[in-house]
Amino acid sequence: MREEDLIKLLAGIGGAITLIETILSFNERNVDTSKVILIVISIILAVIVLLSVLRPGNPVPMNWLLFVGLGIVIIIFSSLAGGILILVAGFIG
Repeated sequence: MREEDLIKLLAGIGGAITLIETILSFNERNVDTSKVILIVISIILAVIVLLSVLRPGNPVPMNWLLFVGLGIVIIIFSSLAGGILILVAGFIG
């Protein structure tokens, strides 16, 4: 497996995990403004990661620095497991 394929695999799985965890966290009964803002930010970040991996027309270039930055932000805001996978993909790149 080439390095680029491994980066795509790890970042794709991390983005999907982040998106799933974010959607499942919206099911709680106590929803306040800060929780909604975190959910929206997490969904946007997961979609950016998935767009950079899937590349329909190359909307977001796949760059190791992008994955490192987004991995750290995703770990802080929403998903530990997805953020770690994206961060590892960034370090491999």
